[in-house]
Amino acid sequence: MTRQKSNVVYIKNPKEMRVNRRLVHHPLIAMRNAVYALFFVVCISCIVDNGVAQEPDVHFIDADGKTIAEVPAQLKDETVYLSIDAVKQVFDPAMTYQYNHPRKRLTLRMKGKQLRLQMDKPTINIDPGGEIVTLSAPPVIIGQQPMVPIGFFTQLLPLFNDVEVIYNPSLRRIQMRPKGAWMPTETAGPQNWAIIIDPGHGGVDDTGCQASTGLLEKDVVLALAKQIQQLNKPREMQVYLTRQTDTKKTHFERIQVANRNQGRLFLSLHCNASFSPHEKGIKIYLNNPKGQLRFPSTIGQAPAGQRLKILAQANFLKQSRDFAADLQTELNFLTEIPVTITELPLIALSEIYMPGVVLELGYLSNAEDLEQLSNPEYITSVAQAVTRAIQRYISSANQSLLPTASEQ
Repeated sequence: MTRQKSNVVYIKNPKEMRVNRRLVHHPLIAMRNAVYALFFVVCISCIVDNGVAQEPDVHFIDADGKTIAEVPAQLKDETVYLSIDAVKQVFDPAMTYQYNHPRKRLTLRMKGKQLRLQMDKPTINIDPGGEIVTLSAPPVIIGQQPMVPIGFFTQLLPLFNDVEVIYNPSLRRIQMRPKGAWMPTETAGPQNWAIIIDPGHGGVDDTGCQASTGLLEKDVVLALAKQIQQLNKPREMQVYLTRQTDTKKTHFERIQVANRNQGRLFLSLHCNASFSPHEKGIKIYLNNPKGQLRFPSTIGQAPAGQRLKILAQANFLKQSRDFAADLQTELNFLTEIPVTITELPLIALSEIYMPGVVLELGYLSNAEDLEQLSNPEYITSVAQAVTRAIQRYISSANQSLLPTASEQ
């Protein structure tokens, strides 16, 4: 039974009275609920606002891996978008633009060209000339500002700046290099270069390292070697593998392949493993008898003929360092951890009388490296990086053979 007086409700049951006071008359709880409601609305609005999220900066780098520009990026519909200021920064500092808000039309003027874009449509009209470029994603409005997709840069930079462009989506890196800058010169064409790719291990008894998933080193390196060989066929590069199938090859048999084909560059492929799951990253090794590890007592007792072989191998140390540096530059594009170069006395490169390098692709004992080495797309990107390094090395070596002005 209840009765009302002076706008206050009296309740006979004390428990019922406490419940109702807590629900109706507590101002702090009401304020707290209002704050929660406002926070919820803000969060929902952020999520609903075109599904936009801030992304790590996109890095534009040159052929040697030096940073040209760092540009803030945003993600919408799984596509990376950059601002118009990024276009000006990367394409042409003198660029001007005009945006028509009602019609959602963007006009860019740069390098003597006029580009007309329509928001939410992937086509770009370029005048003069009437050329039409179709992007993989359309330009959009984010935060009331016109934004262009990453494809705008990867597709149009080669047209406007006469460069080749490589994009690493996982690390948000765009590399630009002059077109044909690393193609071998006519002095010693690619057909005169025999490249020996040595996939380590092989066969039932020599599987190399094994990952927790069962992935074997011998399979990873063979798959990579075949891709490198395939990528070089259109370039008329003579690439020979020391093994084409899952078979065991002795060190002597691998040397025979190199010598029989008159190899001028030797690359041995391997994977790493460690007791520590934290060890990771790509590593490059050179065969230097005077490197970080030395065995004076053993070398001193070696036969005279063997000592001469060690000296002959050391004659190619400079060329090996050059190729290792080219590999380092190209592979650094793929990884956050800088690729290291170490010089050691290496059995894998002993009696290989040509520039030679051992490339350790990563640690099968590390979860991150294993995930990458299990990904066919990543293996392809490594094969492309190695191919570019070979091109870079041959181009540089051929340039050194060109006659100087005084010789001409």
